[in-house]
Amino acid sequence: MKKLVKPGLLTVSLMLVGTSAAGCGGGAPTDASKEEFCTSLTSLASKLGPLAEASQKEALASIKAWATDLEKVGTPEEMPDEARAGFELMIEEVAALDEDDTTEDFQKLDDEMSASEKEATAAFEKYSADTCGGMELETPELPEVPAP
Repeated sequence: MKKLVKPGLLTVSLMLVGTSAAGCGGGAPTDASKEEFCTSLTSLASKLGPLAEASQKEALASIKAWATDLEKVGTPEEMPDEARAGFELMIEEVAALDEDDTTEDFQKLDDEMSASEKEATAAFEKYSADTCGGMELETPELPEVPAP
């Protein structure tokens, strides 16, 4: 049995966790309303329940689709540059995930970030929380399945 992707990544240092996306860095619009941005950002919460029972491939496809939608919506114009950089990093990181990545691969994204990338991610998380409020996520505990 494959390991399931933990949705925590997208609150995740990606605000869940998450950061598919075109990953074109800087290509997302910068004129989204706060309401559009927050609705798109928090839409992942409604998908977390079904993700708990999805295969790794299905869960990752859902996360990538969420990030693609978020990129299409873009960010509000008043989002600070550092937070915007964190948003773009999240989109790029989620786009770079491969369907065969394991939970460990997914969780390594934070470990592989430079100090400036971690600061940008933190700025994005702060902006998102301040702008959209906390994401009231009831994240189910996903079982760790030993690798074959």
